[in-house]
Amino acid sequence: MKYIIYWGTVIVCLFSTVFVNAQVPTQTIRGQVTDAASGSPLAGVSILLLESDPVKGTSTDANGRFSLHQVPVGRQTLRFSFVGYETHVAADIMVGSAREVVLNITMTESVTEMEEVVVNPGRIKNQPINAMAVSSARQLSMEEASRYAGGFDDPARLAASFAGVAGNLDDNALVIRGNAPKGMLWQMEGVEIPTPSHFANITVLGGGGITALSSQLVADSDFYTGAFPAEYGNALSGVFDLNLRNGNNRQYEHTVEAGIIGIDVASEGPIAGDASYLFNYRLSTFSLIAPLLPDGADLIRYQNLSYKINVPTRKAGTFSLWGIGANDYSGGPPEDNPEDWTYHYDREDVDSPTAFGAAGFKHRLLLGKRAYLSTSLVGSGSGFNWNLDRYTEDGSTLYPREYIRSRAWKITAKSVLNTKVSGSHTNRSGALVNRLSYRQESRYSDDPSEPMRLILDETGHSYLYQAFTQSRFDFGKFLITGGFHLQHFELTNATSLEPRLAVQFKPNKNSFSLAYGRHSQVEPLSIYFAHPDNRSLTLTKADHFVAGYSRSISENLFMNLEFYYQWLSHVPVIPDSSFSALNMEEDWFLEERMENDGVGENYGVDFTLERNLSNGWYGLFAGSLFESRYKGGDQVWRNTRFDRGYLVTLLGGKEWEFRDPDRVRYFSINARLNMMGGKRISPVDRMRTFEEREVFYDEYRAYANQEPDVVFGDITLEYRKNKKNIATVWALQVINVSGYQQFYGYVYNLKKERIEDDREAVVVPNLSYRIEF
Repeated sequence: MKYIIYWGTVIVCLFSTVFVNAQVPTQTIRGQVTDAASGSPLAGVSILLLESDPVKGTSTDANGRFSLHQVPVGRQTLRFSFVGYETHVAADIMVGSAREVVLNITMTESVTEMEEVVVNPGRIKNQPINAMAVSSARQLSMEEASRYAGGFDDPARLAASFAGVAGNLDDNALVIRGNAPKGMLWQMEGVEIPTPSHFANITVLGGGGITALSSQLVADSDFYTGAFPAEYGNALSGVFDLNLRNGNNRQYEHTVEAGIIGIDVASEGPIAGDASYLFNYRLSTFSLIAPLLPDGADLIRYQNLSYKINVPTRKAGTFSLWGIGANDYSGGPPEDNPEDWTYHYDREDVDSPTAFGAAGFKHRLLLGKRAYLSTSLVGSGSGFNWNLDRYTEDGSTLYPREYIRSRAWKITAKSVLNTKVSGSHTNRSGALVNRLSYRQESRYSDDPSEPMRLILDETGHSYLYQAFTQSRFDFGKFLITGGFHLQHFELTNATSLEPRLAVQFKPNKNSFSLAYGRHSQVEPLSIYFAHPDNRSLTLTKADHFVAGYSRSISENLFMNLEFYYQWLSHVPVIPDSSFSALNMEEDWFLEERMENDGVGENYGVDFTLERNLSNGWYGLFAGSLFESRYKGGDQVWRNTRFDRGYLVTLLGGKEWEFRDPDRVRYFSINARLNMMGGKRISPVDRMRTFEEREVFYDEYRAYANQEPDVVFGDITLEYRKNKKNIATVWALQVINVSGYQQFYGYVYNLKKERIEDDREAVVVPNLSYRIEF
């Protein structure tokens, strides 16, 4: 009997050792909690890990920092509470086994007379980071960009899921509430940057093919669709305010991802003291998926590099260096044999390298406990070449037909002072100077017997000055924000003073808001150089009016409804013509005199019903009804190019968790359905088309027709495995899994001598494997 007891004890001990050593992986969650208004750290904030057994919690130290150790991997939710502040809930954070979770939490002071704010907050995370934003704004994360179907790790494609925002299959340009993509402001670390996309501005001004941003680098950011706060200038339609996260300053972490469209490498870690580095490099090519893409796609290649070095000090503030850059190539050779020509592009040789970059220095200094000063110095620029040669009809000569050389770069100095005047009043004021430099050249020829004609050739520099002030006032259930933005463009000596005002009333779970803002923007430089008289053009302006209602239906279910009206004025138009700058997409050969006599209007309603990720699933329904009209130089009202009429997005996903003794696995399925009206298009000028055997459009009836409706689906499958100190992820992302054929207008069939629809099924899959360690 004693032997049985002895060996039984040994076996129990052995099994106990096995289970102790085969524990589910854990990770550390840490970060800092600051006051949303002043930026100062909050000491003594209580932090509780919800739904944990046993209960796990901690509190912030004198510098607002906290650490929670041995947190089980998987989805976790934290609650932050502090006397005199509104409770904050960080919901459904993915905790992996290979990387620490670092959170930067801001808390808003309550203006009520209670000793402690006792609320039961929902897990709604669509509220913007910027405390000055009231309406038409929401926060988004790169975790969503990689998880949402169709996101493709691209924040622009993720934003196209939202109400009022239309995207395309073949590019990531954003049409916001009927405005052209060029009306967007892209901002990084508080400073305007060029469109951060590969192949930017070639086929559409303000957009590109795929993002040059990395999900490894971008932190939670804000996206605006109208009536944005006074700190944002030089934008007509919307703002994407991107933030870069800091690298881990305690341990080294690395990520390597390989997929059928390229490789992606990221690394981060401590440098010295509390300083850290973070960098990412990506190299891609479409050669492996060329059969699924249009002809010539196998020649497409691109790469990008981004980084951030963060150096906090005890008394001198925080210094950071950051940068992002990309270079790309697209194009393709012609068919040499005239018998192989079906369409004109079969006899064209296209060569188009592109590049963009931005590098910045930023300093943030706390001024006591109620203010901070942020100062930035940034250099940025973008450019591309476009060379198109075409064979003569007999195939004997390849002659130059289109040439563009576009360079634009700038140096930006910006300073912002944020002051918490009182518990109910916060002011943010700032100024910036942009020194704009440019080199613009374009030539064109439609006659092989004559040399190319010079359209423009300009080299020089100018300045864009901006200043703003805005305040936020909290009166219990009422919130008021307002201010002014001033903008002066030296090239045309144009000045714009722009008032902004927003009011929010928030009783219980409901929220009502009204917002107004005047906004202005500098047009593409080619407009000002097209004709000597265009140097006197003023800034294009837009007046935004937004009325909104939102409601937290339940802890995880949120509804938002917004009605809007935009009046656009001082728009450059060509006299006695249907042309308007509101419709610009890829107009590079303009040479006409223009006037600021154009106007336009966009009005509609946006509706969103969203369920945040909880219990393993999430969903979003976004719908919009709108109309977009304009009046050109001939003073005739027409639909704009971007008047799709309606937008519908339906997306969702399900996540399953599998826990084993030594690992945690996740499998998720995510799908998205996109439906929208087609863009507007001008009728074909059939007589001229058949005479010249090339498609020409009737601009006297500009945008009188509408392209076919767009319906396509996307899907993302992901399998994640967390083991101790290492995580692996298999993912399959497919854009246009349904094989929808995108409509690109009309082409002339040289062999059959007829006009045909130009359609192409662009299916973009990416099967990838990622390892985090």
